[in-house]
Amino acid sequence: MDAAFDYIERNCRLIAAVVAAAVGYFVLAATTISLTSDGRNHATVWPADAVVLALLLNAPRRHWPAILMAGWLGNLVANGVTRGWMIGLVLYGAINMGQVLLAAHCIRRGGSVANLLADMRMVGRFILWAGLIAPVVGATVGSLASLLNYGEPFGPSFVRWFASNALGLLIFTPFLKALFDGSYGRCFAGKTKAQRAEAAALLLVHAAMAGLVFWQSRLPILFLPFSSLLLLSFRLGRLGTQIGVMLVAVIGAVAGLHDAGAMNLIHEDVVFQAVFFQGYLAVMLATTLPVAAIVSSRSDALASLAEREETLRIIMAHSPDVILSFDSEGFCRWADGPLRECLGVGAADIVGRSLPDIAACTNDALVDMHDAAKIDMAAQPMAEFTPLLQPAITLEASLRILEQDGLPMGTVMTIRDVSSRKANEIAMSKLAETDDLTGVLNRAGFRRLLKLALDDRHRATSLALVDVDHFKSVNDSYGHQVGDVVLTEIARRLRAGTREADVVGRLGGDEFAILFRCDIATARAACERIAQSIARDAVWQKGSLSVFSSISCGLAEFHPGMTRDQFFDTADMALYEVKRAGRNGVQTAA
Repeated sequence: MDAAFDYIERNCRLIAAVVAAAVGYFVLAATTISLTSDGRNHATVWPADAVVLALLLNAPRRHWPAILMAGWLGNLVANGVTRGWMIGLVLYGAINMGQVLLAAHCIRRGGSVANLLADMRMVGRFILWAGLIAPVVGATVGSLASLLNYGEPFGPSFVRWFASNALGLLIFTPFLKALFDGSYGRCFAGKTKAQRAEAAALLLVHAAMAGLVFWQSRLPILFLPFSSLLLLSFRLGRLGTQIGVMLVAVIGAVAGLHDAGAMNLIHEDVVFQAVFFQGYLAVMLATTLPVAAIVSSRSDALASLAEREETLRIIMAHSPDVILSFDSEGFCRWADGPLRECLGVGAADIVGRSLPDIAACTNDALVDMHDAAKIDMAAQPMAEFTPLLQPAITLEASLRILEQDGLPMGTVMTIRDVSSRKANEIAMSKLAETDDLTGVLNRAGFRRLLKLALDDRHRATSLALVDVDHFKSVNDSYGHQVGDVVLTEIARRLRAGTREADVVGRLGGDEFAILFRCDIATARAACERIAQSIARDAVWQKGSLSVFSSISCGLAEFHPGMTRDQFFDTADMALYEVKRAGRNGVQTAA
């Protein structure tokens, strides 16, 4: 169904283009010939070809043959009605369509033609092919045809054909192309009422100015329309320029047909006046088209910049990161992102304040990071911190110095919430340091916390090394599954008998260790309670079958000057004494 609708839509566009080419060409050609030609020579102004050129530039190449055929038909009928039927009319239509096809092909080959006045490069390409090369080719062939059909001298005929066709294409093509592709409709719809009123007023003033110039024959004030046309260019851009030049051409041509206007101040024949008027329009085009191109290019650039700024604003407003920008003095220029969620403050609380002031309500890590960046401008320091007003989250900040010509122009700071990542890192670290059977710390985890404890010289530290008595017989008698359950239960009772500050670890097999953050007397009392709890109650039971166990525990207290290995060896010697004494007991190192 969608494919059918697309097919119908494409054909509707083609039909509309064909009708516009045939009807538009006929109306403009017949009117122009009737008003500006004696029926044998070339018309003074020839805008009809601009209809076909505008349609070709807007249409895909597969539609060109149909549009050219429709334009040729409009040309044939218009010439037949106004000049009288003859075989040469077929040739005139072919010449006109040939020069239009040449212009369209070469203009399209140079790149995008969405805007003929987009920039100076596009304007130059348009003038070269539509205003020079294509009309020269058409004028050469057309003047030869006039010479053969009507006996018109080649030189004057060439000049008149070239001037009328070149100006017709240059003046009318941009306007008609914008009209056909909907640019004028979009422009009108996109303006406010005030802007529409301003545009209408400017066009009326320009039309009045052109009327004043061309409908009076006393003052040579041909320069006046330039001022209003330049105003149109600056205020309305390329679309205003296109209408403005066309208004001057139409008003001047109509005035000339009624023997009125400034052209009558030229005391020469009508042909000379027509050529002079064409030259006047050529100067106007040469003056205003570059201006329109510059204004259009600037307008497009500003629109693109505004679009990018709006896109950036939306991205920043929805960014998961906070972004702060500081000037070279360290004052915040702008702030965006989830400020309140991350820092607990809004943009109004930050913008305009210095970095130390901001750090006072967030975290001093920001100042430290900024100072580090000033020392090494190539560095990109990073810091993790907890904001003062949001103590439940962890943030990561990175900073970059902005430079221009080697000089610092300011800094940009990016802050993101890494709470989830930190939680995952902690969880992964715990998982890596946890014994997967018993749930207590494994050897690596226990040794890491032991090192931290030994580095803290302000608290007493004691170490208990624990062996499960006769654990091999449990495995031999009941199997490894029961043995695993026994180890898990013993680890649970070890944890239950210690405080939150103490650490329980499994060093391997049936060997455990307890790190006490207390003196050895307190640690011994805890170990004795644990040993009693293990020996008193069965560590595994199924039906009438029960397994009892006991532990041997050797204790040592850390003293200044001890190494970690000496600490372990002292506790291990105490454990050996327990085992030699018959196990199931606690021994303190001497």
